[in-house]
Amino acid sequence: MENHLEVASADAVVAPFPVIPEWQEAVNIEGVKLFMHSFVDAMAGAPLRTSRFTIRPGCGTLEDKHAVREIWFISAGTVDVFYGDAWHHVGAGQAVFFESWNPHFARNSGDVEAQIFSVWWE
Repeated sequence: MENHLEVASADAVVAPFPVIPEWQEAVNIEGVKLFMHSFVDAMAGAPLRTSRFTIRPGCGTLEDKHAVREIWFISAGTVDVFYGDAWHHVGAGQAVFFESWNPHFARNSGDVEAQIFSVWWE
């Protein structure tokens, strides 16, 4: 069986690894940080976009609604998400889907920073 974890030798030719760069976008929301992913080069035409954001305990996002569909994957913490005229309690390992033009927002209802990965498409 091959060992795929071996270290490449110094003279090995390695193809560029397709790392998607991330940059922090300034948001004026207390306790919220937003990190956008830059789809460049071969990924520029991808049919989706992604970002991640964090919410400190006791803080929340502003209401958002847009023309795209979106999924949030919660990887840490717990959040209460307002969608469809109701609050929904969502924890790490769960995901939520938002249909186009439906208002939604979240607040961190736990005691650790919430980490959320977002994917959206038309």
